[in-house]
Amino acid sequence: MDVYLSEDALLYLKGQALESSERAPSGILLGHKRGQRFFVEQVYPARESYFSSEQNYWALDRLFDGKIIGFFSFASGPEKAAKILQPFAYGKIFLRITFRPKNQLTITPYVIEYKDSFFLLPLALHSRPKRKK
Repeated sequence: MDVYLSEDALLYLKGQALESSERAPSGILLGHKRGQRFFVEQVYPARESYFSSEQNYWALDRLFDGKIIGFFSFASGPEKAAKILQPFAYGKIFLRITFRPKNQLTITPYVIEYKDSFFLLPLALHSRPKRKK
């Protein structure tokens, strides 16, 4: 399995990294899955409370016509991932994002799996390089 980020999704995440130096943005990933690949087409920011409520998840999923394929967070601690290791998130992806000095964005993708307990299974990440004009 792997994750493909569209140019728009990657651009949004880069913008969030530049804009949000004090807080750790998080949200949902919209797209579809084809075969063993998750295609992230859009990114939607969500409040912190979103991750702690299954009710919030289902409301957003209905709003986006079932196109939620995962979650993202700029918070790198295990406590953030633990909030989404729940039944409603099974089979979805999670992008852990860090932003380092000199504008280096690191995106680490996982799929949320279950075997006796929920856990994050690392995935490969692909995106199309921006074309030069």
